[in-house]
Amino acid sequence: MSNLDNLTEKILADAREKAQAILDETVKVKEDLVDSKIKEANDRKNRIIEKAAFEANLLKERVISNGELKVRNESLKAKQGVIDRVFDLAKKSLIELGEEDYVKYLKDTLAGLSLKGTETIIVTGPMKEKVKALDLGFSVSDEETSASGFLVKDKGVLLNYTFGDMVDFLRDELEADVASALFKE
Repeated sequence: MSNLDNLTEKILADAREKAQAILDETVKVKEDLVDSKIKEANDRKNRIIEKAAFEANLLKERVISNGELKVRNESLKAKQGVIDRVFDLAKKSLIELGEEDYVKYLKDTLAGLSLKGTETIIVTGPMKEKVKALDLGFSVSDEETSASGFLVKDKGVLLNYTFGDMVDFLRDELEADVASALFKE
C-alpha cells in the first residue's frame, strides 16, 4: 500500500502545486487587473482635471474679457457724454453771442453767399432792429424770428444758419478733433 499512498500523496502534492499555481496566477491577474484599473482611473482623473483646468481658465479669460469690455464701454459712454456736453456748451455759447460778434457772423456769412438781394433775413427777436439799421440790402422779417443765428428765405427756399443746426451739421467733422483734444491718450 505504500505505493498507493505514495501515488496518492504525489497526486495530492501535484494537485496542491497546481492549486497554488492557479492561486498565484489568479492573484497576479487580480493585481494586474487592479493596477490596470487604477492606471485607467488615474488617466481618466488626470484628463478630467486637465479639462476642468482648461475650462476654468477659459471661463476666467471670458470673465476678464467681459469685464474689460464693460469698462471700455462705460469709458466710451462717459467720453461720449463729455463730448455731447462740449457741443451743448458750444451751442449755448453761440446763442449767447454778443451783438458785435453776431453782426460780424451775419455780415461775413452773407458776404460769402451768392444772393440776389430779393431774399428775406430772419434773425433773432432781440437783433431785428439792429440788423434793420445795418441796411445790408435784404429785408428783415417782422413776422418770423430765429431761435439763434439767422435764416435766409427766398421763394420757398430756406437757408439755415441757426447756431444749433450749424453745430449739429459740423459735429461729424469736428467730433474726432474734439475727442482727441479732450482725451489725449
